[in-house]
Order: sequence, then C-alpha cells, then structure tokens
Amino acid sequence: MNWDLNILLLLPIALAMPVYLMDKKKSGLGKWLTTIVISFTTAYSIFLWFTNFVGADRLANSERGFLLHFRVNWIDSIGISYALGVDGLSMPLVVLTQIVFLVSVISSFYIDNDEGVYYALLLVLLSGVMGTFVALDLFLFYIAWELVLIPMFFMIRLWGGPNRKYASIKFFIYTHLASLVMLIGLFVIYLNGGQTFYLPDLKAGLANVSVQTLSLIFWLVFIGFVTKFPQVPVHTWLPDAHVQAPSPGSAILAGLLLKMGGYGLMRIVFWMFSETGFFETDTGKNVRVIMALIGVISMVYPALIALQQDDLKRMIAYSSISHMGIVLLGLAANNPLGFNAAMYMMIAHGVISPGLFLLSGVIEHNTKSHTRDISKVGGLAHKMPFTGGLFVFLAFASAGLPGLAGFVAEYSAFIALFDSDLFGIGKEWVIIPIIAVLSIIITAAYYLWAIERVIFNDATDELEDTTPAKWYEIGPVLILGFFTLLLGLFPAIVWWVLDEWSQGLF
Repeated sequence: MNWDLNILLLLPIALAMPVYLMDKKKSGLGKWLTTIVISFTTAYSIFLWFTNFVGADRLANSERGFLLHFRVNWIDSIGISYALGVDGLSMPLVVLTQIVFLVSVISSFYIDNDEGVYYALLLVLLSGVMGTFVALDLFLFYIAWELVLIPMFFMIRLWGGPNRKYASIKFFIYTHLASLVMLIGLFVIYLNGGQTFYLPDLKAGLANVSVQTLSLIFWLVFIGFVTKFPQVPVHTWLPDAHVQAPSPGSAILAGLLLKMGGYGLMRIVFWMFSETGFFETDTGKNVRVIMALIGVISMVYPALIALQQDDLKRMIAYSSISHMGIVLLGLAANNPLGFNAAMYMMIAHGVISPGLFLLSGVIEHNTKSHTRDISKVGGLAHKMPFTGGLFVFLAFASAGLPGLAGFVAEYSAFIALFDSDLFGIGKEWVIIPIIAVLSIIITAAYYLWAIERVIFNDATDELEDTTPAKWYEIGPVLILGFFTLLLGLFPAIVWWVLDEWSQGLF
C-alpha cells in the first residue's frame, strides 16, 4: 500500500488542533506553523507529480489507472472502504490545491484576530478539498465534500465583510441543499452499481444499467455539482460569498471549491458512465445539449452583469461564473479535446482568479476607507505601479490573451464543441459555440473598462496615503502569475497527462 496520499490528506487536519492550541499559548505562532505545514505538503505534492506522473511506464503498476493507490476495508458489510488514489484527472488538481492554499495562507498574514481559529480552520479546509479529489469511495467522497462547507462557512462568517452573516448562511443553504439532492443520486449509483461504494467497481457495475436510470442519476448528481460550480440559475450565492469573504477565502473559493463541482461531473458522471455509452444515445445527446445551453447562458449572462459592477470583487466573481461555463461546453462536446479543455480551464482559472481576488484585497487594505469600489480607487498605477501591472497581467489572462493560461483552455473548448457530434442532432445548435465565442468580447470589455478606471485614471484621494504592497500581499500573486505564464507558454506540462486520461475514456 502507498501512504503518500494519506500524508497529504490527513496531516493538515491532524495538526489543526495543535496549531490552535499553540497559537493560544503564543499569539502569531499559528500562522507560521500552518505556513510550514502547507509548504511541506505543497513541496511533497510536486515531488509526487514528478516521481509518479513523468515517465513512459508510470501506469505499469497502477491500480485500474490510479497511481499512489491505497485501500483498506472500513464498513465492509455495506461496501464502504477507505480508498484513495490519483490519476491524470485528479493529480493536477491535487497540486493546484496545495499551491492555492500556500499562497492563501501567506496572504492571510494581515489577519490579527482569532488567528489560531483561522489557521486551524484553514488546515481542516485543506484536508476537505484534498479528500474530494483523492477519494475513490463514494461515501468518503461525500464526507470530504460536506466537510468543506464547515470551515468555509466560519471563514466567511467570522472574518468577512459587513454582510458576512447573510452571505455565509446563503452559501451554506445553497450548497448543502444541493448536496442532499446529490446524495440521493449517489445512493442510486450504489444500488445499481453492485452495492459497493468503491468507484472502479461502480464504474463496471453501471455498464449494463438502463438509459432511464442513468439519466436519473445524471440529473440528481448534476444538481449538486452545478450548484457548487456554480452555473445559472443556481449561481446567486457565489457573488455574495466572494464579496463578503476575506481575500484568501475568496482565493480558495474561486481556485478550488468551484473546481470541486467540475471534478465531480468529470469523475462521478463522465468517467463512471464511460463504459455505458449513455452520452452517445439520443437521451445522452439531449442531456449534453442542455448542458451546453446552460454553459453558454452562464457565460453570457454573468458577463453582462459583470459590466455593471462597481465592486471589484463582485466583478471578478461574476467573471468566475462566466469562465466555468466554458467547462460545461467542453464536457458537452464529449470528446478528448473537450475534456482536456474543461480540465485545463479549471486549472487555468485556478491560478488566475485567486490572483485577481488577492489583488482586490491588496487594493482594499491600502485605501483610506478600505474600499474596492472601482469608481473610488482610480489611478492605482501612480501609487502602486507593480500591483497595477500584476492586475493588468492577470486581467488579460482571464480575458483569454494568447500566451497566457486562459487562452489555451478557451480556444480548445470552442474547437472541441465545433468538432463534436452535437450538430448531428440539429444544425441550429451551432449557435451555441458562436454565442460562446462572442461572450469573449464581453469579457474583454469589462476587464478593459476596469483596467482603465482602476489603473490609468487620475489618482483619487483614497490612494493618497498608499504605500507599496507588503511582501506577503504581493508575493503570493507573483507565484500565481508565474504559473499563469508557464501554463500559457508550455501547456504540455499538464496537457499530456490530461490527454492520456481523456483518451482512455474513448
């Protein structure tokens, strides 16, 4: 058995209570201990990437395609096991999780109240997100999925903005109720897949299930995943949560919690259904058309709303919803290029959007009245040129500028959809990718308008006492900016791992 994934999964949550107690004994100790722990797990995850996902024979000793596999019986009478594993789909998200948490814990150094509680919650949250991506047992997956809600709820409620109570409750209600619907779908999978919770066995067990049952499973779990994503019309919790959450919480929310929904769709639906042929049936094609329609609506509608926003964080939040629509388009294409594009968009957005949220926090912390209002913080380049330059860089990346991470995902998703079999149903559906491409113009518009107002206008009174950003404010953004450029110029670093996984589904 391989214990590597247990270290990444269990070490943070095991140290949460010691971190809390040590910080109670000596204030300020918690943040350094948490930084050391997450720095170690980040370095370890990168080490595991290079030692297990590089090399032609890396799958020779895998367990059904999963490397670093670990499994022991847990509740054997009903088929529950403690099973962990990573493959080409989950390992990139494992590394992304560690990087986003590392930059988030460093950027949290400004927090000066209840530090022990904050950093303990951060470690619990890390284990919850990790568990979602590495669990190979449906029961364990659901425990990790629900565990994430608790620390994020308290991070918003205790360290958020003026309306934090409303935002935290709305976040919890939306995501928890959707998770309960998803749970019903998971039990339907269990009952029809051989009464086991072990994912590889369930995948084989679903091979002969009827189309009607598969369709029922899809819609039940789709509600849970698309709400976490989120997409129109179940998206309204996200802007409130982002606006009220502390900036590091927004970075984790955008960089990882949204990706849990996309990962769930790819793992629990498309991967597990890959041997059923469901998405090639007439019912499956209709399902994919609906997915594509939801995706394109979720690209255009939030983008138009983003144009009207004065709060910088709220604008970026609507941008996140719009970008996640591209993931649905890639999945609706149901071909290897579409799956690669969907996954690459999650990774690209996972480094770009956290950087923008952290920069919005830098702006908020360095204005007189601690505001993020675009109309009040004009002229940032005059006072904080380096911060302003990073904002322009990441805004262009989010808008899909060639050479940066966002462009690779967007271009691939559109090509995959044009090349899919959906248009065999009816040529009128070609309007979906056309509208999706046009939505990129709206995205460029709201980012360019924000850049003009925030960066290049005359300096306002809000910035008259501003000093250069501190190292713990700007350093994390530089790390994310580096990965944004790296993934844009050298997408093969991740792409070939994704392609190997997606090709295995066809």
